[in-house]
Amino acid sequence: MKNGVWLYGLQFFNTVLPLVTLPYITRVLGTAKYGTFSVVLNFVSYLQVVVEYGFALSATREVALISDDENNSEDGLSRIFTRVIFVRFLLFICCFAITFINIVIFNRPKETNLCFFVLSISLIGYVMQENWIFQGKQEMKFISICTIVARIITTLLIFICIKTPKDIVLYCVLYSLSPIIANIMGTIIAVKRYKLRLLRLKMQDIIDALRNGMYVFFTQLSSKVFGAIGITFLGIFASSEDVGIYSAIYKIPYVLMLLWNPIAQIIYPITSKRIVESNYKGYIFIKRIKKYILLLFGGISVLVGIFAKPITAIAFGSDYVQRFYIIYPLLLWMLLGINNNFEGIQTLVASGHDKEYSACFQVGVIGTIIFNYLLIYLWGINGAAMAPLISEGLLSILLHYRVRRVGTFTNL
Repeated sequence: MKNGVWLYGLQFFNTVLPLVTLPYITRVLGTAKYGTFSVVLNFVSYLQVVVEYGFALSATREVALISDDENNSEDGLSRIFTRVIFVRFLLFICCFAITFINIVIFNRPKETNLCFFVLSISLIGYVMQENWIFQGKQEMKFISICTIVARIITTLLIFICIKTPKDIVLYCVLYSLSPIIANIMGTIIAVKRYKLRLLRLKMQDIIDALRNGMYVFFTQLSSKVFGAIGITFLGIFASSEDVGIYSAIYKIPYVLMLLWNPIAQIIYPITSKRIVESNYKGYIFIKRIKKYILLLFGGISVLVGIFAKPITAIAFGSDYVQRFYIIYPLLLWMLLGINNNFEGIQTLVASGHDKEYSACFQVGVIGTIIFNYLLIYLWGINGAAMAPLISEGLLSILLHYRVRRVGTFTNL
């Protein structure tokens, strides 16, 4: 229970504190510079998924299964620690090389290239990220405290140091410092507390590490593409101003999704138990909860939609109001996303139909790439707002069809 509280505290500070600085940063940097930052951060976020390589789940599971024998436990934990650090460092070198090639090939302003370089440095923080050790040992308080301290320090420095659009590179530096500070502290604590040391590895150890994290890696990479491809194509086909406006307004339905995520995590064990007892009765229970949840978030969305223009002005500044209307399809996308969680995670995954859900999701990812490319190429920022809604709609149809095909949910 205590470990869960620290875990939620960590998630809260990782998501909420960056949002605290958002109204300030969007005003100070302006639409163009904030757009530049968003494009660079979006690029680096793909590389972050590569460096992390699914070890947050696969290595956590290995730690949790280590023998309780003290000597074996220390040796086993050190071996996992060495494997993860070594593989992540190799992936970091590859990702940094990709960044360097990206800087050299494309003719961008020097300031933008500096942003790419500085934000890529933050990846070294994820090489040293030891959340998986603390989570496997159910001692999340250590890394949570490190992350909270780092977040608070960098948040205060952002308010103190960032004053004009020319400070965009300095903002990238401060943004990169947070994971580096937090994970250096976390690594020091983990090494001392669990007596970790680097061991000699065989090639088979590296292959096993890559194999163990592969499924989670591709799942997380697909999820990243599903959520971030819009900004990627906007950065290619649209102006920096439009990228900045879209990135800012997108945060409004994103915050609503953050409110939904803990609810989804709380009800998942309940729906899993109900649906294991009886697929049909469990599905009826899920549909009943879904109705109330959609009514709640639908009501919030209506209020946000009514006051969309003043909300945009207050949250981000007057420069962003010109495109306030793109929030409407994004709000509908958010509602469809909640609906799809009930159909996919709460129903299919909870009943053991993981492969069926994964197949639907992968088709949805392909659809997301195609719709975003076409709509953004044709209509720019307006297409970027419509593409997630259409993609989520496709996924909704696929999931609904798959649930009907399973049959036991419908009592047919």
